[in-house]
Amino acid sequence: MANWVVCEMGAWKPLLVLGIFGLVLGALLFLFPETSLHMIVFLFGVFAVLIGIGLFIAAWAISRSGGVFFAVPLILGICALLLGFVSFVNPVLIGAFGAVVLAIFLIIGGLVWAISAVFHPGSGIRRVLTAIGGIILAVLGVLILFTPILSGVVIVRIMGVFLIGVGIITLIGSVVQAVRERSCPPEEEFGRIERIERW
Repeated sequence: MANWVVCEMGAWKPLLVLGIFGLVLGALLFLFPETSLHMIVFLFGVFAVLIGIGLFIAAWAISRSGGVFFAVPLILGICALLLGFVSFVNPVLIGAFGAVVLAIFLIIGGLVWAISAVFHPGSGIRRVLTAIGGIILAVLGVLILFTPILSGVVIVRIMGVFLIGVGIITLIGSVVQAVRERSCPPEEEFGRIERIERW
């Protein structure tokens, strides 16, 4: 099926960067799961502390302006600081909590991804790959949520394999996009519009 598309010159470059980033991050997670897990928990603690400080500042600003809802960011800031403190003191507990949160996000995100592939316009191959990726995400979330035998190291390695797969697919997409751009007509003649076959 032929369609009119716009040739966006250089569109393959962001895909190339994302693909390389996915491969590198996935390889690090797969090869160094324990170090990666400790780093993830540590970064979560730092992020929680920063959010808590920001919420405290917001509560102070709201109270100075006479607002009556300063208690909301104040309470949220206390919760964020507690999470950050616990992540430094008891990283195992935060790791278990993070696994549950990650599983929920993977299930919801995977289902949304798969459903959007069904209704989103585009080529058949792209829609199939998107649907498969969404299903894999949802299944991974279910495994993490309902399989307590999976340790944090195994979960991190599974995430690494998934990121490596995403990186490879993205790199292939960047190569395909680069090949299509080479076949685009000159901009001054056709305004970068060309009739090509969707893959």
